Amino acid sequence: MKKIVTIAGVIVLGWLGLTAYISNVFKGEFEQYIERLNRVYASQGILYKTEVQSSFFTSDVKLEVHLDKDRLGKAAADVYAEFISLPVELEYKVEHGPVFYKDGFGIGFAKFNAEMKASEVVAGKLKENLLERVPEDITLHLTEILSFDKRLKVDMHSDAVTLIEKGEKVEIASLVGSGVVDIETLLGSFDVTLPKISLEGNGITATAQDITLHVAMKDMLKGKYLLGDGVFKVGKVRVEQDALAQPLEMDFMMDVKTEREDENLFMTAIDMQLNQEGFEQLSPTAKEIAKQVNFSIQWNGISVEVLQKVEVLNKKQTEALDSLYAVMELQDQSQVAEAQQKAELAQEAFAQAAKEAFQALLIKERTKLSVGMDLTTKDNATSKISVSAGYVGKALQGDVEEMVAYLQQKPLEYLTVNAELHINEKHFALNPSPQEQQQAKMGFDMAVMQGMMRFENGVYSTKLEYAPKTLKINGQDKSQEILPLIEMSLSQRTMN
Repeated sequence: MKKIVTIAGVIVLGWLGLTAYISNVFKGEFEQYIERLNRVYASQGILYKTEVQSSFFTSDVKLEVHLDKDRLGKAAADVYAEFISLPVELEYKVEHGPVFYKDGFGIGFAKFNAEMKASEVVAGKLKENLLERVPEDITLHLTEILSFDKRLKVDMHSDAVTLIEKGEKVEIASLVGSGVVDIETLLGSFDVTLPKISLEGNGITATAQDITLHVAMKDMLKGKYLLGDGVFKVGKVRVEQDALAQPLEMDFMMDVKTEREDENLFMTAIDMQLNQEGFEQLSPTAKEIAKQVNFSIQWNGISVEVLQKVEVLNKKQTEALDSLYAVMELQDQSQVAEAQQKAELAQEAFAQAAKEAFQALLIKERTKLSVGMDLTTKDNATSKISVSAGYVGKALQGDVEEMVAYLQQKPLEYLTVNAELHINEKHFALNPSPQEQQQAKMGFDMAVMQGMMRFENGVYSTKLEYAPKTLKINGQDKSQEILPLIEMSLSQRTMN
């Protein structure tokens, strides 16, 4: 019995000792986390402020999200203030650990609980309309666990909402989300799901299901620029209407990625997909409509330097706009001349920042832009196009006008291009105009006769490869035939 009491006493003392340690260091840990957030987001005009009051077992944390007028500009900040109640405030009740989670299989450093009402975030007419339609308000419930390995685990859910107005019923399911972030590196992931939203009334029934957002922060450049993935999906949209013979259905996906190429460069890519059925009912003149559309764009060779220059550019633009705003607001005419002089200086600083940002935009043999699109119709016929252009020219110099002139006049000197085109002849019917369909087919047939395109199995195709002074089309060198004509056209445009 004495051993049991001794062991229990040791456990209690150890537990209290760990709680005492946590209560002692909690405030410092949380404030350091907020400092790291500000290092990343302050340049975007977002500032986090916090107040922490700690006792032995608990803490009260007040978190405020401010918009920095110096970064955003007074005019932009005033616009945000019309819709958002600033600062956005969140009050946490924090239980010091050790705390259990994962049904008792996890032990955490601290547990956060908070609730936020939608009416406390929005402002003005938006707030009035919200409370008019949802008098009971919408509450967001947050539970966060800070583990001993300094990972913040977040779970959230909102109230479900039902609205009935003018014969229409709108139902919005509970929004749910979860994620985890390392409070030291700020890397982590988060998922938000809206299971269903529906509208019924006035002869229409519409539903959208499985609306999801996934964000993963995987890397950070220069301790400031977060890189990662983001995926937005609408699982299924279905619209039934008395006037339609069959429902309209669609789903959508957008995938955004940013990845490091080296210590100073990164790439960004966007892929989108849309699937749809029944939409030909909305365009009676169209004989054909795309069943699936895919679009992609990728930019390689983006430098950290250009991000830094764009930050300066945004700041100088804000200062220039605010200076003009100040001139327009002046009532005392004696102050107008001085204010106009300040505005002119701000415009000059903005022009200089624009010049420096433009100079950092293109990097020889690293900058590359690729675009692709394909579509498939319900008969499974597919058309595709892909184009990639790389920069191999000199470093941009001079003022903005000189750099723009170089880019407009000398594309044959600084570009490499690879392009492929595959057009199914059935897809001429996507154009509702019979005359334009015929003109398009005649143009493609002429290109085939000239050797610029091929026509096989109902598909027009061509492949183009260009490097400075060399042009190949479908593997044949066309430099002497075509490049002089392009150079003449560029020369004439320059003279005009």
